[in-house]
Amino acid sequence: MTREEIKDLILRRAYLGAFVEGTKYTFNLHIYASENGIDNGQAWKAFDELKSGGLIEEYANGGIIVCTSAGLSYCEKHKIVDEALIEYQVRIRTRLLVSLADIQDKSPYCDMVDWEKWIREAGVDNQDFTNNDRILRDSGLVSRVTIREYKITPRGREVVKDFMKKAKRLEDFEKLEKLEGVTEQQRGHLLEDLLADTAEYENWDVKRRIRAQGQENDIIMHVGLHYFLSSCKWEEDPVQAREVELLESRVRSRALTNGGILFSMSGFTENCIEEVRLKMATVLIVLFGLADIKRIMRDDRSLTDLLDEKVDQVMNHRNVLVDGEVK
Repeated sequence: MTREEIKDLILRRAYLGAFVEGTKYTFNLHIYASENGIDNGQAWKAFDELKSGGLIEEYANGGIIVCTSAGLSYCEKHKIVDEALIEYQVRIRTRLLVSLADIQDKSPYCDMVDWEKWIREAGVDNQDFTNNDRILRDSGLVSRVTIREYKITPRGREVVKDFMKKAKRLEDFEKLEKLEGVTEQQRGHLLEDLLADTAEYENWDVKRRIRAQGQENDIIMHVGLHYFLSSCKWEEDPVQAREVELLESRVRSRALTNGGILFSMSGFTENCIEEVRLKMATVLIVLFGLADIKRIMRDDRSLTDLLDEKVDQVMNHRNVLVDGEVK
């Protein structure tokens, strides 16, 4: 067993304990190592590395250790534990933050909120609140003013604002899918706007529906000198190869353009995907299908991360990656 595997085991045990018995959950490293066939010396070397990283602390003599808030957050960020459990705890913290901001907004002269009122309004039970209280405070999202009273911090308000923006984006996208209040012709442009808003949120500079010398580009997005021309399609049938050829001509007409992005809610024909593959040697075109777009709108993955993954597949493996599958 490698040192990294041992560290992950220790963190996993600490995280699972924390969200069953509360964030002050402790366990004996000597006993845990013995029960799991881990060499005691290796276990303590792993502990020292975790401690130096601020992820684990020694709670008492005799090998009693506890996970820090940073350690719990590390487990979530690196998905060391079951993703369903992570998602549940994130939902609890989000619900608590949104509720606290809402209570304070409705009572502008009340700067502090009693914790029992807070969790009642949030619909969160005492155990879930206890489990996440320390993480919220240590992350600087809320502050405990008295033994019973809390208030949201400016940083916490930014998190709430960010959450509400993403929730609105998903709501708008789901309305487009159902054609609520829009026509089929309108929803294509509205999808462009949602994707452009997402790119701007991820710190891309974005130009929308730019016309130049008879060409119309749905979205031009760039970071520094990295430019991508984007085309968005929401049609009945899968996108054909001719759309790749049109996008290629637009990309080639601009010397500094890094490549083209083709978004399609109806997917792509095999000929379209093959056309992208054939053009790899001379032009970079990446494809975002229905599943990719939904992952972006649901905030499962960022547009930038998916774009990086797709470009990596092209550059290092000569693969076309669409909706999480190599084509």
